[in-house]
Amino acid sequence: MNDISPDFKLEDNLKDKDVVLDILQYEATPAAIQVFAKRSSELMDYSYWFLLGTLWVSYSGWSDLNLWKRLLRSTRNRRQTSLMKPSEINEFGKLPATLKVYRAHRIGETDWISYTLDAEIAKRFALERDVDQISEYKIKKKDVVALFLRRGEQEVILLDKKKAKFIGNHSIINIGTRSDNYAAQTNNQRH
Repeated sequence: MNDISPDFKLEDNLKDKDVVLDILQYEATPAAIQVFAKRSSELMDYSYWFLLGTLWVSYSGWSDLNLWKRLLRSTRNRRQTSLMKPSEINEFGKLPATLKVYRAHRIGETDWISYTLDAEIAKRFALERDVDQISEYKIKKKDVVALFLRRGEQEVILLDKKKAKFIGNHSIINIGTRSDNYAAQTNNQRH
């Protein structure tokens, strides 16, 4: 209860209860964001942002990325203070104006919105996705929609990948098992 947005108001949340419960039936599935999109107009601003952030963190893989972008671009009030937890807002405030971020691209991936601040986490994702490299980018903090510290990573959301400046690729060489036993070699060839 200590890491709850000051935007949370119990009386408003109770008004949204039925819609929230309906959406949460689908949490951690690709259907959750679709049900959210259909019912989101019924939600107050806090519930909209809080639930959208919760759904992203619980399941964002293999779902409609354009739908996520549309929902995250909403002009509703209180996006930053309701989408992120207070601890995430605090850590976001400490970040420098320019960020070095990483992504383990899936094979054939042409669009994405999330990056990690931690190269080691990106390496772990590369191994999970069975790819042999991670990509490094520089982005401006002012272009970042959110910082999520949940799921054991420092994930940033950037809705327009054109705002990420490609720096280079880092090859991942698996040494031994698929655990943390790996090394990286830098390959600075440009795309």
